[in-house]
Order: sequence, then C-alpha cells, then structure tokens
Amino acid sequence: MKESWKFIFILFITLILLSIYSFTEHEIKIAGLTIKKTKIKEFFVGDTIPTYCENILFHNKATTKKKKEMDSSEQRILLIGDSMLEQLRWRVRDYAEENGHKMWSVIWYSSQSEYYGQSDTLTYFINLYKPTYILMVLGANELFVDNITTKRAAYVKRIVEQMDTIPFVWIGPPNWKDDTGINKLILKYAGTKQYYPSYKVTQTPLFKRYADGAHPKPESASRWFDSTAVWIMKDSEHPIILNLPKQKGKSSPNTTMLQPLK
Repeated sequence: MKESWKFIFILFITLILLSIYSFTEHEIKIAGLTIKKTKIKEFFVGDTIPTYCENILFHNKATTKKKKEMDSSEQRILLIGDSMLEQLRWRVRDYAEENGHKMWSVIWYSSQSEYYGQSDTLTYFINLYKPTYILMVLGANELFVDNITTKRAAYVKRIVEQMDTIPFVWIGPPNWKDDTGINKLILKYAGTKQYYPSYKVTQTPLFKRYADGAHPKPESASRWFDSTAVWIMKDSEHPIILNLPKQKGKSSPNTTMLQPLK
C-alpha cells in the first residue's frame, strides 16, 4: 500500500513540474532531446496566435472586434524577405496595380532572420525605395531551428527596429509542418496586429507546393496573399486598401535578387 502511495506522489510531483515548465519561455534538453511542453498553458490563457477560418483562404470577409480606420492613400510597398517571394510577389503585383499602389520586391535567397538582423540590408532598401508600407516575408528557413528563442530573438527584434515607424506586416512563414518556435518569436516582437500567421492557411492539404515540399505553386501563393490582404484590411494595425484584383497585373514585379551568404 505504501509503495502505491509513493508512486502516486511521484506522478503528482511530475505533473506539477511539467505544468510549471509549460509556462516558462525556456526549453530543457536531456541527452540532446528537448522535453515537450504540455498544453496546460493554452488551456488556461488561450492560444496567443489568432485562428482564421478556411474561408479566409478564398478571400471571404474576416471579422474583427475593433475596426481601424482605413488608409485610402496610394502606398509605396516594399515586399522583402526570402525565396517564398518567388511566387507571392506576382499576386502582390496584382493587388498593387488594382489598388493604385507602387511595389518593389527584394528576394534574399536562403535568408533567415540572422541575415537581416546582422546586416543593414533592410535599412538600405528602405532608404532606396522610401516605402510607406513594408511586407516582410521571413522565417521559412528557420522552422526547425532548435532553441530558436535563444538563437534568433536578437535578430527578430533588430529587424522590427529597422522598420521603425513605417507601417509593416510580418507575413509569417508558410509552414508545412509544426515549427520549433519561429512563429511565436515573430509574434512576440511584431505583435498580434503586425504579424499574420500564414500557417493557419498554408498548413493544409489545399496548399500545393513544388517538389521540394516547401515553395508554394502559383495558385496557392495567390490564395496565400488573398487571405493576407483580407487580414490587413480587417484586422491589422495599419489597414490599407487591398481590394481583390479583377484581373492579373500587366507589369513584371520590380525585383532585386540577392544571393545566399557563403
């Protein structure tokens, strides 16, 4: 009888310790393996990342509790980030032409927050194009980085600092699997109104990718930005006019391509 009570006591203590661990920002590794956290934090405080219904993927209306005033002026949009822009930029081009905006794109192949966070590349293109709105697409190459909060926090923070007072939206990476924390890290520094959780619409069977399993095909990239555009107009900190294009744009996106670091 005493042995069974000891066993129950050990289980109780273990549960308490795991619950406390789930509320911390740190990760514990034993023999190279990371101890997985429980879902108790989400149970009590809820998920800090908004959930978006499937209908957003098809550009249906999103809902919001507090509607910000729409900026109806012409925007100078800088679309910048990693190779996920290859197809995404064409849809952003469609929106820019439809709504009277100007757009420039910068693709830094294989880039990570470490690339942008340790350089003045973002600042350089801000000074060059003088954007009134920035769309940052970055994080796909960091989905599975271990201990990412420790390794990348300073870089993500620095990227947000470089955008300074310019209205921006950090479009989260198009996850194909659960990540190790890059989305939560971006959310922490960009905030809920300046971070779009792409994985809510990209981590689905409807999202088609090329043979590498990562980069979206044109149709999926278009729907990805369609959902982003709805969110920007309805729920973002700085809503701008991004009405659904009636046709494809006629010009090629003005794009600068940067090679990977060696």
